[in-house]
Amino acid sequence: MKLRQILASLPVALLGAAAACGGGAPPAAAPEPQAAAATPATPAVAAVAADTTTPARQSPPPPLPAKPLSFPPFEETVLPNGLRLIVVQKHDAPVANVNLYVETGSAADPTAKLGLASMEAAVLTQGTTTRTAKQIATTIEGVGGDLSASATNDYLAITSGVLADQLPLALTLVSDVALHPTFPASEIEIARTQALSALQASMAQPADVAHRRFIREIYGEANPYSREPLPATLKAIGRSDLTNFHDRYFKAGNALLVVSGDVDPSAVRSLVEKEFGAWKGSGVPDAAFVQPPAQAGTHLYLVNRPGSVQSNILVGDVAIRPDNPDYYPLEVMNQILGGGTDSRLFSILREQHGWTYGAYSDVTRPEHLGYFVANTEVRTAATDSALVELIHQLHRLGQEPVSAQELSAAKSYLIGSFPLRIQTAGQIASQVAQTRLLGLPVSALTGYRDSIQAVTVADVQRVAREYVRPDSAVIVVVGDATALYPKLQGIAPIVLSDVEGNPIQPSDLEVKASTESFSAADLQPSTRTYQVLVNGNAMGTATGSLAREGSGWVSTSDVQVGPVKQHSEVHFTNDLTPVSATTSVQQGAMQMGSQLQYADGKVTGTVKMPAQMGGEKTIDATVPKGTLFNGMDEIALAVADLAPGKTISIPVFSPQSGSPMTASFKVTGTESVTVPAGTFQAYRVEMAAGPQSGTLWVRRDAPHVVVKQDIAGQPVSIVLQSMK
Repeated sequence: MKLRQILASLPVALLGAAAACGGGAPPAAAPEPQAAAATPATPAVAAVAADTTTPARQSPPPPLPAKPLSFPPFEETVLPNGLRLIVVQKHDAPVANVNLYVETGSAADPTAKLGLASMEAAVLTQGTTTRTAKQIATTIEGVGGDLSASATNDYLAITSGVLADQLPLALTLVSDVALHPTFPASEIEIARTQALSALQASMAQPADVAHRRFIREIYGEANPYSREPLPATLKAIGRSDLTNFHDRYFKAGNALLVVSGDVDPSAVRSLVEKEFGAWKGSGVPDAAFVQPPAQAGTHLYLVNRPGSVQSNILVGDVAIRPDNPDYYPLEVMNQILGGGTDSRLFSILREQHGWTYGAYSDVTRPEHLGYFVANTEVRTAATDSALVELIHQLHRLGQEPVSAQELSAAKSYLIGSFPLRIQTAGQIASQVAQTRLLGLPVSALTGYRDSIQAVTVADVQRVAREYVRPDSAVIVVVGDATALYPKLQGIAPIVLSDVEGNPIQPSDLEVKASTESFSAADLQPSTRTYQVLVNGNAMGTATGSLAREGSGWVSTSDVQVGPVKQHSEVHFTNDLTPVSATTSVQQGAMQMGSQLQYADGKVTGTVKMPAQMGGEKTIDATVPKGTLFNGMDEIALAVADLAPGKTISIPVFSPQSGSPMTASFKVTGTESVTVPAGTFQAYRVEMAAGPQSGTLWVRRDAPHVVVKQDIAGQPVSIVLQSMK
């Protein structure tokens, strides 16, 4: 059984992506849209185009005039204790919603305790002075309602939705968790574990890595909007930090309560005064907003994710404050550029060039200062072309007036889709709350369609010149820097880093020859069966065998996870010099595979992959001394001289990228591990190989058979069932 083969297959089954060809680290999933759903092109499109009997496609009819829009009645008051109350009436359904916003969020997290506000929200609903976490859950679920809390940069929210006749209970529970939380130590540890797991999963996603680097560069490290939690900051948060956060920021004068639905305003006020009337405390002054640094020209931040077959691209900069009237022409400009499937970026990068499944843009509107960003995800070979074209389209916005047709279509979409955002009482309440939390008058919401309608062609060009700024933009590219660094030269000065943000040098991209030597003397012919678990549930199996072949060896593996079937075999000599490797992958009608040979320091062969991952290609690559084929790294680990603290680095050839990458294995300790095959004394080994990382537990006795592995960023474990 080849460890690397299983790592390749799992993301395919879980994410629906194409399988890895050759059993190495898995490719990134097919590019997913950042702002809206995209539908991949299919061969059926060509068939329709060739059918001469198909009627010519006609332009859609012009949009109908916008219908008058009337908001349901709502009113805003301030209670004697300073709590702001908004009541929204909508009597078309017997439901009610309670949203309490404390106007302090993650931006207030101390630098050493990043993640504090989010952990505060996670634990708030897990126990009060009168109710345990179980009692809270049982009470709200018993009436068919829900209760939750979350945090953003700017605020912390506690929300509850119930049938209208259960509004008193919802207000009681929201008041209880907001005013009387106990922050049980056991619940804090659960929240910490979940936060660390979510962070690990996030760091395994190239889109999340790109976003973290982007906000860090546009806002600057001193600005709280640039900061994201780290493992060390999450581990540093203690119960006293949560109680101090609560004591400092949970004040009546620092909160907004919104009650919406089939409700009576006078009855709501009476209930609110009963539940929240004793809440004290004046407003909390905002910390001084640290201005982002001015961008001195365009810089390209290239984040190395070895082995990636796709690149995530973000281009943008800070934009405007929420009260800036340019928000409306920016909305229209953004819709034209990258707001949907009929936008310029989508049409040009996907439909004209076929570089991506989608390309989008966005304008954010937080409390202090938002940003503009254009983004896409493309295959590695097209990264430079896609980036150059994207930057060209940003320049074009400021240099050429948009067409009257584009302007009309964008405004019609924004005006026409606006009613869909305020269909329910909860949606209306959220829109009203967001408007007021931004410090804007309610007329900014009720007059949204009129403000959009007033935007002109000249307005769009003016805001594009002022806020898009491609000549001083931040560019972030996350991908295989070994392949990308030469291709991106000349676009902008390049700053290299790893996925954790640590600076690296171009020389660090070179895959070094192996200094390790291995002998197959300790290998034994064997067959091993593994079970693949997702969230503890069986999802598939993997079987591997190792057999002698003349003076050398052959290792084969068969993996089935969901609809994915993968078969591979690799041939090698007694000193672990590779000879050949073949892999075939089937997922429904999709078939992929690779055939590789090694001789005289070169890898040759063919690889067949989906078009979005590069299609079929011929391999002819010179590789460093000691390069192994995928799957052989597990065999090298099995015969290595292991001990706590030892690190082994091995160049491993990646068929996806057509080049070698470095696989590293660090022994971090010893543990007793129980799996279906029995209990083993094992070494714990942290593995990093291209974009894939995880933890292995290998038997301490030689050969060091893998008895368990966890894949970083996914709820996946692989456990040994039997060995013979």
